[in-house]
Amino acid sequence: MTVVLGEETATPLVKNYVFYVDVFSYCNLRCPSCPVGNKTGHTDHLPRGLMSPALLGEILDKALSECVVSVIGLYNWTEPLLHPEIAALIRTVKDRGIPCVVSSNLNALRNPEELLASGLDALRISLSGFTQPVYVIGHRGGNIEIVKANMHRLAAAKAATGAATSINVFYHRYRYNECEIKPMSALSHKLGFGFESTLAYVMPVEKIIAMAQGQQSPEDRELLSNLVVPLDRALAVTSRTNKTSCSLLEDIITIDVAGNAMLCCGSSMERGNVIGSFLNLPLDEIQRRRRERTLCASCLQLGIPDYFAGAIE
Repeated sequence: MTVVLGEETATPLVKNYVFYVDVFSYCNLRCPSCPVGNKTGHTDHLPRGLMSPALLGEILDKALSECVVSVIGLYNWTEPLLHPEIAALIRTVKDRGIPCVVSSNLNALRNPEELLASGLDALRISLSGFTQPVYVIGHRGGNIEIVKANMHRLAAAKAATGAATSINVFYHRYRYNECEIKPMSALSHKLGFGFESTLAYVMPVEKIIAMAQGQQSPEDRELLSNLVVPLDRALAVTSRTNKTSCSLLEDIITIDVAGNAMLCCGSSMERGNVIGSFLNLPLDEIQRRRRERTLCASCLQLGIPDYFAGAIE
């Protein structure tokens, strides 16, 4: 289809999207700032299992027929390195010429050589400490010594394979762990990894709204007390932006392990956030249905997308 512009014709611009795809249905940690750890929503009904390379390929082919796919993140709320075929999934993305990234807590690492040889563009390691007593507060159920050992294994695998994968450590800053930024930064740089620290924040959208309305469990209050910037102060800033559109909705498509399009990457895995099968719905229809959801209005009113984007820094 073309659009007439005077005597010339021009092809309409095709929309670019980032896709986040949960390829596994489980996370091995129970971080209190994450919906898996803080149990936001009812999770007993959630899809179980893992995504096959074949299903991922179908999703990618449909996406490529409808839009420009800027990058594929093989993660959202779960741990992708638990998938026994993660390298095959990455190759499925790379075979289509799409950049592929993964974010992991790195408490599990089966075959680092195969992982890096897959063509993975970037691997982000999410953590919140250098010693176990500090780390386990924010990454509950994890073991930082295992993480550090796996970091060494990754560095060795990168050297052995000659992979161009960018490996970066993403350090979540809380009130109690700033003293451990320096040693973790030093280790990261020693291994040839990038290092970035960012203020920790609460997720998902529903949890933030509930907390802002005073619905706080004892565990919620403990989490809030650990934040460098209190939630109420952060929302006082972000709520003044008065934005009417959201990049999480307009620029990002999130898909669960069963292939369902979800409301957004910042909302919970609650059944009410399922939009429908990505393969069975045109992308335009998915976007129309997403824009109709009432949760978005409450989210924008508090400026939560800016909160996630690091505006409080």
